[in-house]
Amino acid sequence: MTRLELRVVIAAVLAATVVLGAVFCAAYGQAVIAAALAIYALGVGAWLYHSIERYLLARRIETVRSAAQPFRPLLPVMAAIMGLTQAVVRSLSDVTDAAPTTLRRWDLPVRRWMAITRGERRSHDGDDEFEA
Repeated sequence: MTRLELRVVIAAVLAATVVLGAVFCAAYGQAVIAAALAIYALGVGAWLYHSIERYLLARRIETVRSAAQPFRPLLPVMAAIMGLTQAVVRSLSDVTDAAPTTLRRWDLPVRRWMAITRGERRSHDGDDEFEA
């Protein structure tokens, strides 16, 4: 049994005993002790969750490592391809950043097909009292 598996087992036993202790204390009228054990159970439950999460992550990493064993001789080749790809992408981005952007969309001449009319400022209903 590994350390991570032992940690998961200990956390599970602690969580079970704390929860059962809180239930028994609540059943026999010891509400204060049951409340304290319930708060403590939150911490033990968090530790159990953390232990299980670390154990699963370690198994996942070990699975990836064991699956990558046949490809170990290809790692330098793959690293070289990634380096070349990164160099090409970086050089292309440098070229696009250095290109002058003199002509933008809003700099293009706009052809107006219709005249824009905003209406006349004088009214046509016969109110000419302010005009001389």
